[in-house]
Amino acid sequence: MFPLLPAACDALAQLLTRLQTVSGRHPAAAERLLATLSQRALEQGDVAAGIDALYARFALLEPRGRAQELLPELEQAGAQAAAGHFPVQAARVCEALGRIAYQQGEYQLAGEQWSRALDLAEVSNHLQTGVAARIGLGQLHYAQGEWPRGLRQMRDAAERLAGQDDSYLAAKLALNLGVGLIETGELQAAERQFSHGLAAARRGQHRVFEAEAHWHLAQAALARQRMDWAIADCRLALDIAARQGYPWLEAAASRTWTEIALARGDTAAAVRSTRHALALAQRIHSRAQARQAHRQLADLLQQQGDAEGALQHLQQHLALQSEIERLSQPTPAAHAPTGSDAGTQAAVTPEEQLLQLCGERARLATLPPAAALGELQTAATRLLGLASVRRWQISGTPALDATQQARYLALLARHGAPLALPDAALHPCHAELAGLPGAAQARIEVPLFRAGQLRGALWLVDARPTRAWTRQELLIASQLALLFEALSLI
Repeated sequence: MFPLLPAACDALAQLLTRLQTVSGRHPAAAERLLATLSQRALEQGDVAAGIDALYARFALLEPRGRAQELLPELEQAGAQAAAGHFPVQAARVCEALGRIAYQQGEYQLAGEQWSRALDLAEVSNHLQTGVAARIGLGQLHYAQGEWPRGLRQMRDAAERLAGQDDSYLAAKLALNLGVGLIETGELQAAERQFSHGLAAARRGQHRVFEAEAHWHLAQAALARQRMDWAIADCRLALDIAARQGYPWLEAAASRTWTEIALARGDTAAAVRSTRHALALAQRIHSRAQARQAHRQLADLLQQQGDAEGALQHLQQHLALQSEIERLSQPTPAAHAPTGSDAGTQAAVTPEEQLLQLCGERARLATLPPAAALGELQTAATRLLGLASVRRWQISGTPALDATQQARYLALLARHGAPLALPDAALHPCHAELAGLPGAAQARIEVPLFRAGQLRGALWLVDARPTRAWTRQELLIASQLALLFEALSLI
């Protein structure tokens, strides 16, 4: 559990801070209190406080392998956040759903939820959830063996977190940075990050990260062939995980203990440890951990001459591997061309269409502004499969009113980059934009500048109230906005 920054109200923030100090010793009592608090707040119509209490409950249960119990409540909370126009709470729900999906090996779903959480965090300028979502997306790259890409995501999160007093995220980020560094061969730098993570965990009394830091330090010691250090750190990790009830971490450290037992020539202990890891992974429905344990057991039983047992575990490993790969496949985009259009557009990617459009810049510059604007709007609509493209001006027609949309204009000026709205109802300026054409639909909003001054906004509007925007679509939106600015269509 960790303090929510910020919580829905001061009273809730104070209660969560007090609960954090006792949740380690009395997690069941803390969980019951949070459940009651969440239910009562939602029944009384205090949606933001109810969802925040639910998220705190999730943070308490997740390390104990019980987060999936909250899945129905979290999904319902997401709908309530959208209906009540609470983008911060919706972002927290998406971040939690991403973590549940990730633990279960549903990487495609995890990526969708974390991307949605990141978009909502960016729109609402909520640092804590944005950093957590970036860490999650980095972990997805790690899970797929893309270590340098994962490290870039973690370093981006570290830049955002710099200067913030958040021991929970500092510990989590340092440990994840260390994982990427050790996998890319930077052992010394990885050990420094693990030590930073251990210090942050101890500072904030985050026992799960303290145990995880010891586990990672044990792995680093094994890489250095320092068995004494590896044994000491792995024992600490296992002890904390077992006493505090962190099955994911206990399973992971048990597999490392298998490696230690093998290095000491104790095959029987290695088999016991791996079977224990498998049982824990199956209990918490962690496909990735169960897959690793099955593979480890297959190798161990093969060495012992148990070919039949080894084959059974290898088959289980392959079945889980296949299931994880299936769950990691991207779903077809809802706006992808179908029927006869699919055949004609398949050869031209959005990137190629954008390049062609950029090549038309000189010709567009010779057209009357209204004609150039119309061509760009038509091209952008086709390129991203949109319902419409709307250009708003601060002075001009159509205009954003400096008085009526003051908060919105301040948001655009402050952010200065594309804002992805996966759900129109969760815009932080929902009330002051209500009634404008396109305000009820999902969209990407890009601020338009001239000579460093905000002059308007470009709305790339979908036909539906919700749409999951991709990182690539955000990049395309940026390039389209540059064309509008270059042609002085603002």
